[in-house]
Amino acid sequence: MSRFGLYKTARWKRSRLAHLASEPICRYCRQMGIVNDGSLTAAGERQSNPKRCFLVVDHIVPHRGDLTLFWDPGNWQTLCPDHHDIVKQREELRGFSNARGADGWPLDPDHPANR
Repeated sequence: MSRFGLYKTARWKRSRLAHLASEPICRYCRQMGIVNDGSLTAAGERQSNPKRCFLVVDHIVPHRGDLTLFWDPGNWQTLCPDHHDIVKQREELRGFSNARGADGWPLDPDHPANR
């Protein structure tokens, strides 16, 4: 089975629903003080596209087909589509997050400013 086929299994569908029941808002939005149940954009505005009103169970460390990482609930986080499709993908490409603290300094220890 391909790594993408794993998302179609009954086991994943059950696991996804259980995770969303335990973490029902976007983790990145929550860190910014926004309570997003999937109905908002990453900016906290009402999502105008009904096809983007959902939540994603994201693998914090990309599994790339590694079944141990894929099935590890400790490696899952809830994200809104904006954070999953834009911010998280950018972080994976760069290798660090651009998230900033209240003082404006990058929070990620892997950010070049923190090395």
